[in-house]
Amino acid sequence: MKSIVIIGTGNLAEIAIQYIRRDLKNDVVAFSVEKDYNTEKEFCGLPVINFEDLLHSYPPKTTELLIAIGPNKLSSVRERLYLNAKEQGYKIVTYISPRAHIWDHKNIGEGCFIFDGCIVEPETIIGENTVMWSGSIVAHHSNIGKHCFLAPSATISGKVKVKNNCFIGINATIRDHIIIEEKCIIGCGAVIKKNTIKNGVYSANGTTIYNYDSANTNV
Repeated sequence: MKSIVIIGTGNLAEIAIQYIRRDLKNDVVAFSVEKDYNTEKEFCGLPVINFEDLLHSYPPKTTELLIAIGPNKLSSVRERLYLNAKEQGYKIVTYISPRAHIWDHKNIGEGCFIFDGCIVEPETIIGENTVMWSGSIVAHHSNIGKHCFLAPSATISGKVKVKNNCFIGINATIRDHIIIEEKCIIGCGAVIKKNTIKNGVYSANGTTIYNYDSANTNV
């Protein structure tokens, strides 16, 4: 059984090691970030290795990588590190929580991270290197592209196509038969009823601020 090095030292990396230790038998032996961003010798009690030095310290024969990078720049950083690691011969860990409800694990791409409480219904494909955070739902016959990020409780209905590098925010809803074009941002609480355009940004209506003092208002 190979050891795991987690790529990243942010919030997702800190959470990822807890999920791995809870559900997988592999040992996590180190974290790694690119040299220009490596400002820490240790993270979560483990060494932090320059990404550029991984081949020498933790080669693919003994090590698998888990990409724990968030949706920065529409997951382009996550995508770049994933592709770079693949080119170097690494297998990328696919983590699927045993508390998620996945109809067919074979339809989950390499390098995905699927949290507790997620649902993936029949005839649905989740592209490689995609994150589904807690409670997100992808209904039947839908296709989620590569390098996407679904925030908590994002809901995607049946026969939806989400293309690569999209971000779907918290509690966003996409109705059935919709196409979300590449590199779209769907903001939290947004309801999408029509096809989007490439690089589009969609949000729910802003919260209304009322001219009341909360200290003098009964709720």
